Amino acid sequence: MNEKATRRVLLGTIGAGTLGATAGCLDSLGGDEGDEPDEDDENGSNGDDDTDQPDEGGETEEQEEGEDVPDIDGGAVVFTYDDGPMEDYEQAFPVHQEFDAPASAGIVTEWVGREDFNDNDWMDVEHLEELAEAGWEINSHTTAHTALSEFELVEDVEPDDVRIYPEERNHGFHLEYDIEVTDGENSVVRTVVASDHDETGPYLEFDEPVGESFAAGETVERYPEELMHEFLGDSKAQLEEWGFEVDTLLAPYDVCDEWTIEFASEYYDGIANVNPGSLVNERESFDPFDTNRGYFIENADPLDIQAQLDEVAAQEAIGIVGAHTFMEEVDQEGIREMLEWIEERELTVVTLTDAFSAVDAEQS
Repeated sequence: MNEKATRRVLLGTIGAGTLGATAGCLDSLGGDEGDEPDEDDENGSNGDDDTDQPDEGGETEEQEEGEDVPDIDGGAVVFTYDDGPMEDYEQAFPVHQEFDAPASAGIVTEWVGREDFNDNDWMDVEHLEELAEAGWEINSHTTAHTALSEFELVEDVEPDDVRIYPEERNHGFHLEYDIEVTDGENSVVRTVVASDHDETGPYLEFDEPVGESFAAGETVERYPEELMHEFLGDSKAQLEEWGFEVDTLLAPYDVCDEWTIEFASEYYDGIANVNPGSLVNERESFDPFDTNRGYFIENADPLDIQAQLDEVAAQEAIGIVGAHTFMEEVDQEGIREMLEWIEERELTVVTLTDAFSAVDAEQS
């Protein structure tokens, strides 16, 4: 089974219809054959027939659900802004209001309302409420902006080693968390106390020796299952406690793999940035757990962005774009220009969940 097929199986385990037409909520599929009629059904029709009966306003349940599915004929674009800085509210939000265009904000729950943290101020719950009331979607961006992927070791490990050398040291950006080192047969868990580079390369340093031998190229380091559930489940729970519907994930550091998806699919209907780079997602094969996202200002060529938008329009595809609004180069002028390009191509701006819902309705 290839990677995309694996992702589709993971999505399927959540249950058909999870990306239904009601803003990504997990909806039931209607009554099974042989269901008893509802007590208030005067005609005694079964559950299957109920879905075709008009309500008091003359509309069927199917029609009512269809009204929640956005029309993305001609193609659509999703904006996903990272981390939840005040600039989302002060810079991006006013420009999106000018164009009556929603966006999706990836929120790190432990950063909400913090001031002068990481050289920035961060939106509080009241700001998020205003965004949501204006049609924005709130995404989870984990509890503490932790990388969710596995990283392969590039150096062998001996039992008395306290350092390991992964291909990337994303897990070293947050000290004091446990890390699992595993080759699929043997596993050890150690606590990260330092992270840096030496003459060998980037490393993670543990509080005690690894205690086992592991071979480079056959071993990965990752957060253990308990922490994966904490980062993903606690984030969703906190955002929902604040009153937001949270059905999608924005993966920190643009790193996402099968280990990520295994746990994320338990909590979310899809991920915004499984494959960073291109912003174009083909409509016919659109998979919420195999999405492409590209930055539209930072590290981006305006001519290339316009060419990709042309491709989205020509294919009636879905573009997913992102930005860190606290970066100096991401300003109102750049956001406004992007929205103008989208408007010129008659593309529809939707939230991530609405994009998932619209395509799911077409594929059902």
